[in-house]
This record gives sequence, C-alpha cells and structure tokens, in this order.
Amino acid sequence: MKCFLKIHSQSSNYIIGVCDEDCINLHLKQGEYNYHVSEAFFLDKLVPIEEAIKILKKSSNFNAVGKNIVEALIETKIVHSEGVLEIEGVPIAIKFLF
Repeated sequence: MKCFLKIHSQSSNYIIGVCDEDCINLHLKQGEYNYHVSEAFFLDKLVPIEEAIKILKKSSNFNAVGKNIVEALIETKIVHSEGVLEIEGVPIAIKFLF
C-alpha cells in the first residue's frame, strides 16, 4: 500500500503531512470537526507505507490521515490508538512536540 507524504520545512522546524492515497482532497465534517485533506499540505511523493513509517519514526511533528497509515502508526507504536480522532470514520493522528 502507498500513501502521499510531504515534508514542510521552515528554518529549523518541519512538519510532515501523510495520508492514504484515497484520502487526498477529502472534506471531512462531523459535529464541531471540519478537516480538509488538502493537496497543498499532503500531496507530494507517493511512497510505500513502510517508507513513510521509517520517516515518521524520526519525526516529532506530523499529521496522518487514513486507515492504512494510522493503523501502521499504531502497530509500530508511534502513536497510541486512544490518541486517534475519527471524523466520518476516517482516522486522524497528529503528533506535535515542542
């Protein structure tokens, strides 16, 4: 399976957007939550999920959207299942460390 991965960097800070192939450009709405899986933030390289996991293991800031990538993040213990938000059944995991 593959996912889109984009690294945003600004001086010494960076954040990674990663999403399942089929999630790109989704508009998710549920209650107070409104989330857009935008091409501007997520669309860059199409990579195997295993490659994305190697990169995300070293990252302290990322947004991950989609069943496949989020399940892989949970399986590799990069994120905990209790920290995953679902909007319209689509899992979203965000990691942000100061």
